[in-house]
Amino acid sequence: METTENKQKLVKIPPDGGYGWVIVFANALSNFITVPLIHCFGLIFKDTFTELGLSATQGSLIINLNGAFGMMTGLINGVLLKVYGCRKVAFLAAFLLTGGVVLTSFSKSFAHFVVSYGLITSLGIGMCQSSYGLALNMYFKEKRNVAMGFAVTITGLGPIIIPQLIGFLMTIYTPQDVTFIFGGICAHVFIAALLLQPVEWHMKTEKQTIEELLPVVTKTEETVWGRLFQNIVKTFDLDLLKDPIFVNIMMGMALAIFAELNFTVLTPFMLQEFGLDTAQTATFLSTLGITDIIFRFFAPYIGNFFTKPPRLMYAYSLILLIITRFTFLMSNDFYLLLVIALGLGIAKGIRKVYMGLVIPAHVPIEKLASANGMEMMMNGFCIIIGGLVLGLVRDVTGSYKLCVVIMNCVTFTTILMWSLEALIVKCRKKEQVLEHGISLQQVNSKT
Repeated sequence: METTENKQKLVKIPPDGGYGWVIVFANALSNFITVPLIHCFGLIFKDTFTELGLSATQGSLIINLNGAFGMMTGLINGVLLKVYGCRKVAFLAAFLLTGGVVLTSFSKSFAHFVVSYGLITSLGIGMCQSSYGLALNMYFKEKRNVAMGFAVTITGLGPIIIPQLIGFLMTIYTPQDVTFIFGGICAHVFIAALLLQPVEWHMKTEKQTIEELLPVVTKTEETVWGRLFQNIVKTFDLDLLKDPIFVNIMMGMALAIFAELNFTVLTPFMLQEFGLDTAQTATFLSTLGITDIIFRFFAPYIGNFFTKPPRLMYAYSLILLIITRFTFLMSNDFYLLLVIALGLGIAKGIRKVYMGLVIPAHVPIEKLASANGMEMMMNGFCIIIGGLVLGLVRDVTGSYKLCVVIMNCVTFTTILMWSLEALIVKCRKKEQVLEHGISLQQVNSKT
């Protein structure tokens, strides 16, 4: 027999500020370094790949391995975060990231690039994204969108400053030397890891009315295999997969992130195909980055003004990305491309803020590490499989234009999936309202 009673109890809640702003800085510092590393790899090695005789498929595989491998281990990252916490995982990430970039500077063959940049560096980047993203979400609740906005705004300085720095260094040093210097810059991620104090040190307490169940008597007899299965489910929080909305969110975001990552890393190659030199390419990327950072700052306030949830704001940014990518294909004039860079920056700025808020808005905080791990794993599979397809398309057609068309179709699939979900949910709510109304009529008629 279960009885309930309401009590006042002191509960711990996230600080929603205080030391949380240090976590925002740590998140921004890590991403300031790692995000441009992904963006500028093509800028550094676009000529080196040609000199080494690497095909577009091989180059695409290296780039997509970097984007995918760390994500494919996301489920394991989730368990590591639950067991060891954000700080220890962040230190391991810093070691892998710095070591991987330094080893990349010595790479002279396809196999070396695959191991150093495609695998080791990727693991470091993936663990960085997992640990710092989870830490920020654990420190904030009510102010989460503002905190994320500040973090990604500071992060946005990276794509502005780093391409110019890379462009300058490329005039003095070889691509290998530039990569080695960047390895030294990556070592600053150790500082960010040091700042990740456990959230328990800074939790606030408040009184809340809670409902307790007294007593709770439970008994289901399980076999050894049944208990083993339940332990696996509990460890990895696999019960999340029973939620069709979460699965739809995860799959939709994986498709959209695959398209965005590939468009980002292939942009320097496409601009080279359009006839732009290194200086013009760096200017395009910096123009995009400036617009991106401005709209990262304003995105939380835009969402609050229109009172739209994170997923809807994210979907709006995807629509804008589709439009600007198609426009990108229609011109190779440098000044028109700069205008297109403005449009891409607006869409990317809004997308970047709300990308990290979609899943936390749907999943409880205690399962967030596993949920993010599942999402990253799904992202990784989409990136590696789709990246190989894009590389083959580039080799067959000799152009990146069809690749952009494919990316846009994939992004539109995300919008279509989420729209269908919204329609189904709306129809079910109407059915429930009608059923409830019919039940009330039947009760009234009997009375």
